[in-house]
Amino acid sequence: MNNNYYRYSVKYHLVWCPKPKLGGLFTAAEDLLKDILYTICSKYRYEIHSLEINADFIHIFLSVDPSVAPADIMRTLKSLSAVHLLRRVPEMRTFYGRQGSLWEKGYLISTSDTLDKELLRQFLKDLLF
Repeated sequence: MNNNYYRYSVKYHLVWCPKPKLGGLFTAAEDLLKDILYTICSKYRYEIHSLEINADFIHIFLSVDPSVAPADIMRTLKSLSAVHLLRRVPEMRTFYGRQGSLWEKGYLISTSDTLDKELLRQFLKDLLF
């Protein structure tokens, strides 16, 4: 990315997990979540290079302006995606009422070109088990 005065290449791998009890309800909303995340990223000018969603975790590799803190990106994606999912999937509102949140509290941020599989494995192990 660039503007008239500077050039930059700031890329992050961001990983977070849904609450394990969401199960099939989460996988049923996978396409909707992808649309929501693309919309949020477009609005905030985060350029998605890859996006993976499965029952265990969400992984986004994206480019951002260097003035944006990685924790702010994560907070934006987790909070806004939860709000939009709760609005559009009534069954998730019921789950949310019992669990208090759709996402686990933790997350992983990495700045390398490729996501370290061992780092991801350890993150998931620590967070979920």
